[in-house]
Amino acid sequence: MKIWLFLLSFGIYQCSFLLSAVEKISSFKHSVQTKKKPWTDKDFLNDPKDFQFAIVADRTGGARQGVFPKAVGKLNELRPEFVITVGDLIQGGVGNRNVEKLKGQWQEFNSFIKGFDMPFFYLPGNHDLGNEVADQIWDEMFGVRYYSFLYEDVLFLCLNTQGGPGAKPALLEDEQIDWTLEELKKNDKARWTLVFMHQPLWLMEEGILIRDKGKKILRKTETGWPKIAKALKGRRHTVFAGHVHHYGKYERNGTSFYTLGTTGGGSKLRGEAFGEFDHATWVTMTDKGPRMANLTIDGIMKDDVTTESHQIFWRSLVFEEYFKRQTKLDGKSLTLILANPFDFHIDGRLNWISPKSANLVISPTARNISLDPGAKEKIVFNILCHNEKKNYSRFMPKLEVRFKAESDALDLSMLLDIPLEK
Repeated sequence: MKIWLFLLSFGIYQCSFLLSAVEKISSFKHSVQTKKKPWTDKDFLNDPKDFQFAIVADRTGGARQGVFPKAVGKLNELRPEFVITVGDLIQGGVGNRNVEKLKGQWQEFNSFIKGFDMPFFYLPGNHDLGNEVADQIWDEMFGVRYYSFLYEDVLFLCLNTQGGPGAKPALLEDEQIDWTLEELKKNDKARWTLVFMHQPLWLMEEGILIRDKGKKILRKTETGWPKIAKALKGRRHTVFAGHVHHYGKYERNGTSFYTLGTTGGGSKLRGEAFGEFDHATWVTMTDKGPRMANLTIDGIMKDDVTTESHQIFWRSLVFEEYFKRQTKLDGKSLTLILANPFDFHIDGRLNWISPKSANLVISPTARNISLDPGAKEKIVFNILCHNEKKNYSRFMPKLEVRFKAESDALDLSMLLDIPLEK
């Protein structure tokens, strides 16, 4: 009997091992018969427990038109399993009690969300809630202001940092704190916990420098967050917030906390050093925690960024004059012919860019163009020399060309070299 039980146990173990192994098997087959292989020996990244989702940041607080809808289209190209937000979806505002205006803003935003090919998870920001009218509209549309869900054994906690009507902002009410602690207890076996909030409560607790009567003071806010942070300590977790409109990574509670930048919200857009850029955060969830990459909206390109039609167009840029090397170019002219082979109107701009070491300048340095369907335009540029003794330079000005079609079928920029010889 003991032997039979042993064999049964061994069989179960072996079966479990095989199932685990099968999960990692890919459909990779090859034709190479040699011992050496023309590829590296790394395992394929095909763990079925890994999944990918995207986080979008603040859209409002000085919304810039067109950014968020562009992000929707770009994320559809990347195919995340779902998209989640850190809040500030409409302009709203604590003082806005105009029902028609608020519902109009939500109608606009929800029209953007309909463009997603995958689920979108809402979370409120201070622009979305803050008075009894705005709160009621939210409740009518979404039912709850905070919630949780499990996906592939990962716990997602979506908190409301706005408090109730008349409450001070950045406040977790007792009811929400108790609910959060209970959710953590119920899901204590989750392989990771991801916390999403609008206002970065940990920073509010620590204190934020503000101006008060011309002086900088450290304002600290009791938010209720320490109770949740204590419950999270020792648990594998990561925290995401928005609100501040700049990206930052923090180490708190033995793990990583993040404030995200913007996805169309107000920003000076001074770049990476300031954490000011429009982006979506791309998260790959692994057993070792989330692997993250921040994708700038303009950095995500669709597969039709350049098509045959685009090539037909830029190939229609023909220099009529070619210059052999060592030619004295001072005072010469360069003629460029532009043609629009399409059935729609095209606007564009030509801009000459001269390297610092270039001795030549092209005049005019910039020129707007407007081409009707089938139209051609001839443009003459004059070549000037800084130094008569050095009439030729290896570093030549380049022509930046930007075209945009009224139908948005064409939106293309490129750099062209001045042809010096045939």
